[in-house]
Amino acid sequence: MEVSGWDSEENYFVEKTDLEWDEVHGKRLHLSRPMRKGAVLFVRLLQPLASTSAYPIAYQAEPYEERNGSGTYEIHLVPLQPKTATPVESLA
Repeated sequence: MEVSGWDSEENYFVEKTDLEWDEVHGKRLHLSRPMRKGAVLFVRLLQPLASTSAYPIAYQAEPYEERNGSGTYEIHLVPLQPKTATPVESLA
């Protein structure tokens, strides 16, 4: 999979990584750079044999562990919920 977004130093990045997913820990991945809590990440599954490319899905980075034994940062992903539109008040 491919992950893109802005890291803790607000630098834009694109990185390939693997998605880990289970019922106990949810969705998580390992990146070479730290993320801010609440950072928006765009995750796109890479399908080498597919004729069309997958669209990226927005996730929010939740608390993560600092560098683990593999030298990467563990990031927990939470689906980003669309905000509901609020009615615009009349300016008159």
